[in-house]
Amino acid sequence: MIKLRHVLLALVAFHSPLPTPHSPLLLACPFCNAVQPSFAELRAEAQAVVVGEALGCGNFTVRQVLDGAEALGMPEALVVDDDRTAQGRLALLLGKRASATAGDNWRWTVIAADETSLAYYVRTPVVSLPAAERLPYFVKYLEHADRDVAEDAFREFGRAPFYAVAAVAPAFPYESLRAWLVEPNVPGERKGFYGMALGLTPAGPDRAPNVELLRKVVTAPAGEFRAGFDGVLGGFLWAEAAPALDLIDERFLRNPAAAEGDVRHTQAALRFYLQYGRGIPETRLIASVALLLDRPATAPGALQDLTRRRAWAYVARAEKLFLASTGDDPALDRAAVGYLLVCPEAEARAALKRLKQAAPERTAEAIRSAELLGIRAE
Repeated sequence: MIKLRHVLLALVAFHSPLPTPHSPLLLACPFCNAVQPSFAELRAEAQAVVVGEALGCGNFTVRQVLDGAEALGMPEALVVDDDRTAQGRLALLLGKRASATAGDNWRWTVIAADETSLAYYVRTPVVSLPAAERLPYFVKYLEHADRDVAEDAFREFGRAPFYAVAAVAPAFPYESLRAWLVEPNVPGERKGFYGMALGLTPAGPDRAPNVELLRKVVTAPAGEFRAGFDGVLGGFLWAEAAPALDLIDERFLRNPAAAEGDVRHTQAALRFYLQYGRGIPETRLIASVALLLDRPATAPGALQDLTRRRAWAYVARAEKLFLASTGDDPALDRAAVGYLLVCPEAEARAALKRLKQAAPERTAEAIRSAELLGIRAE
């Protein structure tokens, strides 16, 4: 018997399938690399928010106290540990007391602004509102002329759960998304999001041109356009389901000449669809995931994905991959042994015994790693 309590958390970067707005575990947008908090998140954590005008050397004239007047009072000026804001420039100052007993000792985060960006920041919906209600505000600021505003608007989508992004799909400016997807100056991580967003298009006049562009990008010769390619593939799968997967199999997974980067993007897109998609049977998706076992770069991740989906038809492949390895890929060792540890079939117990005999040190090390993650065989 195998204890499965921590298998999902231990082996996989993705949580249980088919989330809903009420799921306890929700992922942010899967193709958005938005690591830093958004302005709204920073504002929610601040004890005071002030509009100031820089005088130089960290000195600011206070224009307005937006939040925290009770804690901060109504000062006419502030001195902060930040002298990067040009004299005469507006800024938002987000403050926290240095400690509960620090009195008037505040720490400040400075966000440079002008009249346009200040209006954006001040009107930003508070984070206590549901994400699906907040996101429409940010749609019109995607790729805004102000770089900081555009980045913050994208960050909101990158940190929102996927169901909320999908809920606002009718509000996306699809003609603009198509242009941004092929614009060289648009950052790659945003293109991944725009590719996914194109795939979310509801029925209407934009659907056909959006899917046509996704197909064009997917079938373009390797090297012509690959920034955000995982999002493009994910959007294509969402829009076209099984026909898209057939094309992706042929072009990338069954094609030995496919670029490794494209195959890695495909792996990410399959993970996305396994997590959220509903139009392709899981058995069909698993067959595509299994094709990734044929490549050293993607085999460890494929074994993890098969473990997560409890697809136990690949015991022999896991054993063969481990034995064929020279031992210089610990990730493959951990993934193969982890698959065999978790698999409830007697065949997996026998395969694991053979690995212990053939490569005792490697197998023991992989088992130790699994045990550290809460995976144990009884």
